[in-house]
Amino acid sequence: MNGIKIAFMVAVVVAGALYVAGQWDEVSDAVASMNPWLLVLALVSVVAALVVSMLSWIVVWPAFGVRLPVLRGARVFFVSQLGKYLPGSVWPIAAQAQMAGEVGLAKSSSIVLSLIAMLVSIATGLGVGAVLLPFIDVRLLQDYWWLPIVGIAFLVCLTPPVMRFGVRLALRVLRRPDAPFRYGWRVAGSSSGLQVTNWLFGGVQLWLVLIGLGVDPARSFVPAVAGFALAFALGVLLIPFPAGLGVREVVIALVLASVTTAGVAATAAILSRLLYAVADFGLAGVAAAVGRRRAGRG
Repeated sequence: MNGIKIAFMVAVVVAGALYVAGQWDEVSDAVASMNPWLLVLALVSVVAALVVSMLSWIVVWPAFGVRLPVLRGARVFFVSQLGKYLPGSVWPIAAQAQMAGEVGLAKSSSIVLSLIAMLVSIATGLGVGAVLLPFIDVRLLQDYWWLPIVGIAFLVCLTPPVMRFGVRLALRVLRRPDAPFRYGWRVAGSSSGLQVTNWLFGGVQLWLVLIGLGVDPARSFVPAVAGFALAFALGVLLIPFPAGLGVREVVIALVLASVTTAGVAATAAILSRLLYAVADFGLAGVAAAVGRRRAGRG
């Protein structure tokens, strides 16, 4: 492991520890009063969401002429994603470009792949949220009428003709105009479908947390899924905020206003973020350990 990798890992571990320590006081009482099995199920849902999100990213690799085994992809994806705990959205992209180069993907193509993954995340998250908002409160869609328009615009960007044009342009800017890129409807559908599944698992996680905080299960399921998808999508859009810090909490509180108080919604959002931090670092640790073990056998 070279000096840059060591510095990156030290930085993200310190940032993660400070983040968890800073948030724990706000939710410790709520955690103590919750059914522990609900927390376990919520954490399982988070792990499932992250794994599906990783698969959504992996299925795009063949478009760049590289087929990545799932275990090797898990190491690149989960370890590089820890960079999101540092200020700015550039760190996971930079880490992923470095690690992807070690498994056969050019750094320029890796940067474009990261941007595609962000685009898929934003488009599907906004799409899921816009579709579900009328089932929560039709006034939400009236107040945020622009949301479906923005969501549709992003979804159009995922269509193969538009995506191919955009990627070719990006590769020219990166001075790699001859890099392979074969993106069709199958790749677009697979990646988007998996990402929608990610939002469902993430929404289930938030729903379980809300149940643990005493919110009505029947009324809170749809708001939980919609709020979670919108919160993550908008968090990705606002680049200066590490991992969407602050953005997600505000969006979740707005969407959940019809089913619970602002205080409970804020607690649920913070606890959800902590569960994601635990899963992020846990999966990265497991993926890195498995990768080292396989490398040792090789």
